[in-house]
Amino acid sequence: MKNYRKSSKAKRLLLLALVGLIIVSALPALAAPTVLYNAKISTLYPNSTTNVYAEADLDSKVLDNFKPGHPIQIVEVQPNFVGILMGSKVGYVLRHRIQDPVALDFKNTPKFGTALNQYFATMSQTVDIKAAPNQNSETLITLHEGAQIGFLDVDNGWARTIFKRQYGYIDTRQLAELNMVAASVEEGNEETPIAVYNSFYDISQSENNINRINNLDVGGQRMSKTLAPGQQLDFNNEVGPFRASNGYMPAGALVDGELVFDVYGGGSCQVSSTLYNVILQLSGLTVLRRAPHGVNGIKYLPHGVDASSGRLNLVFRNDYDFPIYITSHVQDGSLFVAIYREV
Repeated sequence: MKNYRKSSKAKRLLLLALVGLIIVSALPALAAPTVLYNAKISTLYPNSTTNVYAEADLDSKVLDNFKPGHPIQIVEVQPNFVGILMGSKVGYVLRHRIQDPVALDFKNTPKFGTALNQYFATMSQTVDIKAAPNQNSETLITLHEGAQIGFLDVDNGWARTIFKRQYGYIDTRQLAELNMVAASVEEGNEETPIAVYNSFYDISQSENNINRINNLDVGGQRMSKTLAPGQQLDFNNEVGPFRASNGYMPAGALVDGELVFDVYGGGSCQVSSTLYNVILQLSGLTVLRRAPHGVNGIKYLPHGVDASSGRLNLVFRNDYDFPIYITSHVQDGSLFVAIYREV
């Protein structure tokens, strides 16, 4: 009898062990994040190594550091960091320290840096954009009635956007209406955009910055137009020439990565760059020409998604079988660009 009990107990333990193995083997997706892009540590900084942080925070623990050219696997993309695979863990590297990201699944993975905005809103009152989903967090900027903004998503009553190189949050209770971007281009129409994006600009009242804001407004108005199927938009030809007779004023501009003042149309690159981030969300728009500002990009957008104009240019083509209409709105530090399907 004792031997039988021992045998039964052993069988039960073995059965429990087997069940445990089955459960563990059924959970591999929880243990290993999906690799989105293969890339390497930038070779543009040949004399320095690149830190890998425990969190998307420069004050967090440094897990490791890599030499230029070291291969990495990207599992997450944030405004200022990418999450990379570190064994079974995830570490974080600054976006400007990585190079040549290539999607593993070209068909189902958006181009690196694409920020898909699912919602948009027009402010009906004064609204603060916060640094965290918390009313007590830092206020990044204050918007007023009429300002427009796009949102990545909504979670626990907070709408999330990209504010320069970090996330920003708006309490949805402050929004009279939260509109959805069309879930597909087929669902878009003249009231529901098929893609939106907004960048943020300085609202200080120096003469140079007032001129720059004027140039954003002028550039956005000149860019607003309909593109027929197969038609191209050459940004410099459409929005330029950048001279006083077209309403432009002298302001600061990045030239070869250096800030130069008294450039007519200074700031127009922010219009082309914001438009580029809308284009990235639409597979039927083909970019024919685009150049960044330099190694470090520009401060009002995440690294790697700017598109310079002026001496350089942005050119794209409408490859959809329907016309599209581009609009822009400049107010309170928010430059908002939307593309609609004309039906």
